Amino acid sequence: MKDYCDTIIADGKFAFPCPNCGIVWRLQWVRHVLSAIQTEDEMEAFSFKLNDNFIARELTIQPCPHCKNFLERHPTAPFLNQNWVQCPKCTAEQGRQVEFCWVCLQPWKKGNKLTCGNANCTGKDPRLKHLQTCPTKQIGKVKEVPTVRCCVKCGTLILHKDKCKHMACKCGYAFCFICLKPKTKSSFHNLEFVTGWQCGKAYDLCEVAPRQQVIFEKEPP
Repeated sequence: MKDYCDTIIADGKFAFPCPNCGIVWRLQWVRHVLSAIQTEDEMEAFSFKLNDNFIARELTIQPCPHCKNFLERHPTAPFLNQNWVQCPKCTAEQGRQVEFCWVCLQPWKKGNKLTCGNANCTGKDPRLKHLQTCPTKQIGKVKEVPTVRCCVKCGTLILHKDKCKHMACKCGYAFCFICLKPKTKSSFHNLEFVTGWQCGKAYDLCEVAPRQQVIFEKEPP
């Protein structure tokens, strides 16, 4: 049971289907079973990773409004609008292109690069809500730091759990979680090794950057 759940978590998933029948187990039941064979620290680590997986997947998938099949959008694909999504299942079954907006889930109309054509759709990436409404915390001696930041290279949301302000995204982009300044290349200067962190050491004071207002889909210059 533990090995199976560890595999699910390692794969970036948050649902636990029965390996025999495929029915998804209730999370309360999974926690109850694991709590009997894991320590409190192990359960806490399990919960953190589970939450990270859920947030990551919630922000990259949407259900088709017709068949409820979960689909991913491809913001880097050469489509007119990155929020355009076509459901292959419904398209095959209905013999026509079944298209919808990834943001508002309404049928795709004559949209452009900014909108899907529906008057009530904001076109804003749902990740922005997490950035603008997340609570704040203290990192080292710096207070009022948003708990969620966005990697400006790949757009992944990152939740700060503990320890220092230096952060490295899974895509390889490194930055300060407090001031958002990127890490530059390490070098030697006057026979001294310079780490590349523009705001100093891991727990040095630096200015808190405002909440991010834009999701960057492309690599910063």
